[in-house]
Order: sequence, then C-alpha cells, then structure tokens
Amino acid sequence: MIRYQKNRLVLGNNGEELIKDESAGLPFVCNYNEGRLFIGHHIPWHWHDWFEINYTDKGSFLLQTAEKTMEIHQGEAVFINSSTMHAYDFPKDVGYYSLSCDTRFPGGEPGSYLDRKFFSPVFHSKSLSVLHIKPDTERRIRMIHCIVEFLNAMRQESRAYELAVRESLVRFLLLLSEETAEILAKDRAGSNRDQERMKLMLNYIYDNYADQIGVPEIAQAAGVSPRECTRCFRRSVSLTPVRFLIEYRIQMAAVLLLRTGQSVSEIAANCGFMSDSYFSKIFREIYNCTPRDYRKSFTGLEEPE
Repeated sequence: MIRYQKNRLVLGNNGEELIKDESAGLPFVCNYNEGRLFIGHHIPWHWHDWFEINYTDKGSFLLQTAEKTMEIHQGEAVFINSSTMHAYDFPKDVGYYSLSCDTRFPGGEPGSYLDRKFFSPVFHSKSLSVLHIKPDTERRIRMIHCIVEFLNAMRQESRAYELAVRESLVRFLLLLSEETAEILAKDRAGSNRDQERMKLMLNYIYDNYADQIGVPEIAQAAGVSPRECTRCFRRSVSLTPVRFLIEYRIQMAAVLLLRTGQSVSEIAANCGFMSDSYFSKIFREIYNCTPRDYRKSFTGLEEPE
C-alpha cells in the first residue's frame, strides 16, 4: 500500500525517524511525498535503522548527507543506507515515492547465510551511505525498473503483493551490490564512532534546545572535547554544532507558529533566542520570510495581539 499526503516525520529524541510506528507490522512503509506539504519545504536531519529508496515522479529535490548535496531529478532514484544522517530541501514542486524497509526483510534474520553473503555487506558498509541512481547505464536502468516494479506491486496490492515487493527488492539490492562493488571494498575508519557520538549529541540538542546551551555542553553529552565535537558535526552533517542548534531552534519555532497561538516574541524565547530581532533575522535567512508572514501564509492568521 502506498500512502499519500505525508507532511511530517515522527522523530525520537535522538533524531531517529520512528518508521516502525507507521508500518502497522509490515517490514516496509511506502509514502508518496510532495515537498510543498512539509513545513518550510524542508525535512530536517534524521536517520533510521531501515534503508530507504526514493524515486522521483515529478520535479526534483535536494538530498543532503555528510559528504554531499545532490539533486534528484524526475525519473531518478537514490538509495539511503541504514543509519545514514540525511535531510531534504524542496526548492521546487516535487512528488516522489519513499520506500523505507527493514534490513531483515530481503535476507531474513541477521547472521543467516543469505544475509551474510548478500545483504549484510551492503547494510553494514561504512563507505556506502547513499547512491544516486540515474538511468544512464544498463545496470542502473535495471535498478530503476526494479523500483518501478515494487511500486506497482504496492499500488495494485494483490493477495501476495508483499512477496512481489520482496522479489523486486532482492533483485534491486543484488544490482546495487554490483554497482557499488568498489565502494563496498573500502571502509572509512571512525564512521561508526561518529554516528554514535552524533546520536548522543543530537539527543542532547533535541532535549535542551530551548535552554542557553553551547558547544561545551553539546560536547559533554558525548564525552568529547569541544574541538572534536565541532569536527564530528562537520564530518557528519557539514554544519558546526552552533549552526545546527540554531537551525533546529528555527525549525521548532516554525512548528509553534503553525500549531499555537503564541506571539512571535513568546516563540522566540521558548526556542532559546534571547533577541526577537536576531530570531527574525535568522528565520528570514532560512525561510525567506518573516515569522509573521510565515504564519499568515500557512494559516491565514495575523500575529496575536
């Protein structure tokens, strides 16, 4: 089954998207997303244990990872590996399918023969975080064909459509392992360590963003020095800890603007900003409008007296 009109993510305290809460017991979830429906035309940094495949139906979107920002165009796909930190921006109108899948679905329980031989090397690779799939070679065209096949199986939802989805996914992953054979042969030392540290530091930011915190407090949450904290953030999300904190505060402020009747000044204070003018400056920098205009454009409501 493909679900439509998704407009937000359900995130845990450490930035993990809680996909299992949406799956109704299935080992996969598929959504058709429209960028214009997400607050600020943006999906913030997050990760999940399940791997993800996005296929663009119309328009294009920007996918950010620690290593790069890539634009995924109509007819193209992207594979996002388990536990990879990523974020989305939607500067244009876009519609795309997003399949999230339990890593145990293709090959069975972890440690099984099929899992060890074919799938675990992909899902546990330190070097394969994301792969942009363009229909420009025979193998990549076959990979995209597999994606279209499992989307059609979900759309038709026949009695055994789950098995059809699994069959197409297995063929896709085998092609993926062929496509990334050289990548899978390399591992970057320290990437797993960075992921664990980032989860601890993001958890601290999500719990304490409204307070006056800085790099020393964020670093302490992971037991590292402020300098190593900054290096870890730059390696993982290409931002400094301070910039990540500011952008997260603005994202939370945008939610409050739409869901509460609090004034802009109250929201600024509740999101950790000491100055209304600085809050408005940063908000305009990120969303290209004032907080008041943002609220009015989405709700039609004026600023409370």
